[in-house]
Amino acid sequence: MKKLLSIVILFSILILVGFHKPPPQSYKNFSIQPLSEGIWAVIQNDKGGHAICNAGIVDLGDKILVFDAFINPDAAAELKQAAEKLTHRTVSYVVNSHYHDDHIRGNQVFMPGASIISTEWTKKEIQKSEPEEQDWARQNNAGQLQKAKQQLQAAKGKERDEALMWFGYFEAISQSLLKLKTFLPDITFNDSLWIHGSKRDALLVECKNGHTGSDAVMILPKEGIVFMGDLLFNERHPYLGDGDPDSWKKHLGKFYKDSSLKQFVPGHGPVADKEQLYVIIQYINDLQRMATEAKQNGIADSVFIKREVPALYKDWWYGRFYSGNLSFVYSKALK
Repeated sequence: MKKLLSIVILFSILILVGFHKPPPQSYKNFSIQPLSEGIWAVIQNDKGGHAICNAGIVDLGDKILVFDAFINPDAAAELKQAAEKLTHRTVSYVVNSHYHDDHIRGNQVFMPGASIISTEWTKKEIQKSEPEEQDWARQNNAGQLQKAKQQLQAAKGKERDEALMWFGYFEAISQSLLKLKTFLPDITFNDSLWIHGSKRDALLVECKNGHTGSDAVMILPKEGIVFMGDLLFNERHPYLGDGDPDSWKKHLGKFYKDSSLKQFVPGHGPVADKEQLYVIIQYINDLQRMATEAKQNGIADSVFIKREVPALYKDWWYGRFYSGNLSFVYSKALK
């Protein structure tokens, strides 16, 4: 009887304690999505968060790697905290996928202590462009933030959701400008770089002339997971203006044909499967076809860029990129 009573008491304790795990920690600027044991996608909070892009946390075993560092140091500090809590170790490596501000300005939070890695081209571009970008923001961001606030107040329905994201973007810049410090990568590579760990290896691959002049993609071969940076957007218009659309399509095509790769973390939007690579290829193809037809029919650029978004992409966010993308592919059409 005593034995039976002990079992009942133990079972009751398990119900009250063991079966009621504390809820997963919530973060202001992002959510954490486990992809495999020791691998997490960090997905930006679109509802006013200050991350602005996606990131990744990878436990290599003896070292911890973070892929992309956000635009705002406060959001990056939260990313660092999450990485340390998940792995119980400090961050050893931070990879900058490319030079755009939303992927690199959190570098300072991981210093000293971590090595920052990028392609050689990206390091040079950060060194050249960041002073100019920050100076421009100091002069213009207040006005952009005010405009974003007005657009948010006027927006309704789905438009309000995206307006909140853009308000978060300009707010993130505004709150960080006075404390920004530019930390350049101290490890650079061309073509590819292996990072070996006691638990898993990560392969960084340079994709030249894609979203920018040089983009680093991280492949985790054992799991078939790829962190794509801004070579991949999901449910969002990609930004074409700093890259080469034809070369971009070729890069995506290579990843699409690789049967060992299964999961893809985009620079913006939800985690995707392989089909999203083809969707972006199709998007670029559609815009290029439209631009070629417009030039052949003598339609001026100023008229062409007002063309309505095709139905397939009508519900995508970042619609403000669309007219710029049209102008960009128009300038390259029939060359």
